[in-house]
Amino acid sequence: MALYIVFRPKGAEHLRNTAGVHGALVDAASGPAAITAANALAPDLNAPFAGFTAVLVAATAQGGFQPALFDGDAVGAAYNGARKGA
Repeated sequence: MALYIVFRPKGAEHLRNTAGVHGALVDAASGPAAITAANALAPDLNAPFAGFTAVLVAATAQGGFQPALFDGDAVGAAYNGARKGA
């Protein structure tokens, strides 16, 4: 499957969660599936990645890849690249 980074869109302060988990790296078939996979990593947080952005990082994940959550922002405020938002 493809590799996606899931992160809070720029300016979406209302999507911050109290746990401070604001990003994930997951393998999934599509962007929406990446959001679902990220939410599955933190079931106790009640869909913390709803409304987040999923961006394709690689066409396939390398063997041995393990999905991961980011404590804090996955993409910094200085990033203005593709799909970061306004």
